[in-house]
Amino acid sequence: MGFFDKFSSNTELTPAIALATSMIYMMSSDGEIDDEEINYLAVKLYAIGDAEELMQLSQKYSKKQDLEAFLKEANEKLTEDQKYTILANLIDILLADGDADEDEQNLFFSFVEAFGISQDDIQPYIDIISVKNDLASFVE
Repeated sequence: MGFFDKFSSNTELTPAIALATSMIYMMSSDGEIDDEEINYLAVKLYAIGDAEELMQLSQKYSKKQDLEAFLKEANEKLTEDQKYTILANLIDILLADGDADEDEQNLFFSFVEAFGISQDDIQPYIDIISVKNDLASFVE
């Protein structure tokens, strides 16, 4: 690997970059990424590597590939467990603010479809993460 390789526009899609890229797509689906979302992303990425580098590589990758090409490549490279982990994180992002707007839902189901997962198989994940994020009963 040469000194300037890290500046190259060719970023290979790895499972970690696929996770980061997926989360960035979901976070930006409403037109902006807020600080809470960036913090969520950073915590998740620190658990698997250098969060800053993964964010930079995923941003570089997403500039090179459109969503459709990304989903196709990710589907080919990821294991089933990795796909479910990505989808669970996307559900968590989608439901974190208590408002799952139509664009976010459409994007999420684009991932579900691209990953070849049925809505029946993903529904239990949606249900449990909905319960996890429903803190209304704790507000006085």
